[in-house]
Amino acid sequence: MTTQTDKLTYRCDDATKTSCKNVFWLVAMVLYVPFVGLCVNFEAFMPRTILVQLLWTVLLLLPYILLRKRFLYATAATLLFVDGFINLFHWIILKCPLNASSIFVFLNTNFNEASEFMTVKMTPLLLLLVLYVILYVLTLKHTPRLAFRTKSEIIVWSVLWIAAAMFFAENIVNGRFLRLAVPDVERAFISFYTESKAYNKLKKRNLYDVDAEITSTDSTLVVVVIGESCNRNHMGIYGYHRETTPRLESRNDILAFDNVINANSNTLSSVMLFLTENNMDRHLSVDSCIHIFDVLHSTPYKSYWLSNQSPIGLWDNGVTNLAYNADVVSFVNVMASSSMESTQMASFDQKLFEPLVTALSGKEKNKVVFLHLMGCHTQYNRRYPFSFDKFKGAEDKKGKNIDAYDNAVFYNDFIIDSIFSLLANYSQLHPDMRISALYFSDHGENVYDEGDYCGHDYSGKIPHANVEIPFILWCSESQNAFLQSEDTQLGQSLHTPYMIDDLFHTILDLASIKTSCFDSRRSLVNKDYDASRKRILEDGNYY
Repeated sequence: MTTQTDKLTYRCDDATKTSCKNVFWLVAMVLYVPFVGLCVNFEAFMPRTILVQLLWTVLLLLPYILLRKRFLYATAATLLFVDGFINLFHWIILKCPLNASSIFVFLNTNFNEASEFMTVKMTPLLLLLVLYVILYVLTLKHTPRLAFRTKSEIIVWSVLWIAAAMFFAENIVNGRFLRLAVPDVERAFISFYTESKAYNKLKKRNLYDVDAEITSTDSTLVVVVIGESCNRNHMGIYGYHRETTPRLESRNDILAFDNVINANSNTLSSVMLFLTENNMDRHLSVDSCIHIFDVLHSTPYKSYWLSNQSPIGLWDNGVTNLAYNADVVSFVNVMASSSMESTQMASFDQKLFEPLVTALSGKEKNKVVFLHLMGCHTQYNRRYPFSFDKFKGAEDKKGKNIDAYDNAVFYNDFIIDSIFSLLANYSQLHPDMRISALYFSDHGENVYDEGDYCGHDYSGKIPHANVEIPFILWCSESQNAFLQSEDTQLGQSLHTPYMIDDLFHTILDLASIKTSCFDSRRSLVNKDYDASRKRILEDGNYY
């Protein structure tokens, strides 16, 4: 005979079983993202992520367990879902968890760049997002009956909450709460917020007056050509098997350094280092450190910033904030003012020739001109006119991407050679002016060189293709003579190791500017250059 107590026990057991089954959906949703991350890129996956996610889940369920209101469970599940969806998307596209750098890059990317990027990164793995949404729906549909009533329930939840409290307290005491006890997405946004405050200060920052002087009485012109996403291993002048740089290879008046790298894999971080006194060994806030324009402003030099990159993003571009400190600023890529228009048209770097000629026609005795190219930026087939469609014929996506990238390099060869030739002609008209032009890329590009993908994103260890960049110097006869008289190491070794986070000092050296910020040991063209410096990359590894 079944008693009333037995029936109650059976109902409790059934409720417990149902509740356990329902909890499964929540746990499955929470662990789905780290499981995908583990499968997508084992090297970038941190096992600690699972523990952190579970402990935060326990905390988010606290209000529901104590008050037993269903909307509190739905709220907790939704917060976990949104967090996971953002991180899952990042894992699928970039093969690593969300980080502050990705947020910076995204907010400094216009609609055109974003659409180009997604075209390259489109993958069937995005279907994993659909499965994740289904898990979320099932999680909401099957609400577990979690409670804090029986002795066993009180013990279980008390142990879990105490464990979570001890874990968080231990990390707070040791000063590593943000780094080791906060989920990936929240940590990325907190770090982004902290760093963005410095960039907002940069926008409001006035030019600093520094103790700077020109040590030469000669008229001097320095042209700094900042390329984009160019991997030197795809340039014929550096030994690539395709003739992607025939014009540069035919020149006998340039120096192509073949052991130059950049520490960073994105434009924003790169520019904020090589145009300031900061470097990978010295980290000052971007609003308080000395910028190249502070130094130029403190001398009779006139500065120009001529750019084919878009000046706008979802918020004002950090590079643009820095560039507007130049005396003359010109952005020739005006198509980004309309998102639709920018997706339909391309802006070729030859647009910069005219403003460069205008800058050269100025009567100033001393000038520094910065040219910011679109270079080999994705989408590669929009980086060159049809007349430069030299490499073609591939039928698969990989081959087409390589062909398009090599065509972009081929067109870039035309741009750089044209700039050098323009300056050579200008030098003939101004033989006494010391003129130098330096071309390099802000970072490289992995075009199936390491791994079966292309782009300059990475997870885990940064590919060499992302940091190995071209570094080519052209000098007029008068500048060559001057540099040789200064007993520089220019041209003595084209294999000298160098990293462009020290470009600030090399530019000052070429311009004969001396200031307390200048360090001759960090200038590639200086006789005091220290080639023994260890080159550390943004992933924390040495090159």
